[in-house]
Amino acid sequence: MSTNKITPKNILNHGKNKNKITLDNLLEKATTDNVSDAVKKVCGKNGVIKGVKPIDEKFKIVGKIRTAHTNSSDWGTGIKAIYECEKDEILLIDCSDDETAIWGELASQAAQEYGLQATVINGASRDTEGIRNLEYPVFSKLTMPNAGYALNNGVINERLNINGNIIVTGDYLVGDSEGVVVIPKERIDEILAEVANIKKFEESIMSQMSDANNHMDEILNIK
Repeated sequence: MSTNKITPKNILNHGKNKNKITLDNLLEKATTDNVSDAVKKVCGKNGVIKGVKPIDEKFKIVGKIRTAHTNSSDWGTGIKAIYECEKDEILLIDCSDDETAIWGELASQAAQEYGLQATVINGASRDTEGIRNLEYPVFSKLTMPNAGYALNNGVINERLNINGNIIVTGDYLVGDSEGVVVIPKERIDEILAEVANIKKFEESIMSQMSDANNHMDEILNIK
């Protein structure tokens, strides 16, 4: 039996937050498409890291980023970066080229055991089947069998510039089958609110189109 009292304030607020988008429900209520549109509206850039996709389409992630940067000859930096991460963070490794893979099954197991949520590589990964079996989310631009060396010549927690997006540790990343989008940490509340607006707008369009007499071009006022 509920102990909540019914008050005028409760009545006014009933259902008010039903459609609110938060980090906790973002993957349930929205997609990276919606998030990218919202980032573009708020920040003027779409936040997308081009070409990066999940190695398994079922992977969905949202969380804070820990940054790293290296080249494809060096997979050691990624290993060192694992142990700089906090629990549930997403390790984002920006690779200056994609000649060889910088992430694989052993790295994924180490990251999973240390409590990371996922690894996103602006570059190449390998050991795809093994990583899928681990069910540890990995996103990368491409896969290949060859790898470099454990050199640790890169940097961790430095500012990244990927596709014109300035990314720092503590920013947020959302990923699903479409790709990944970065959200600047200082704009997170604005962008989540805009995602909710976009979802509401899309639902309105779909509702109007359920009437065969309503054409999409007319609804959107496309001249």
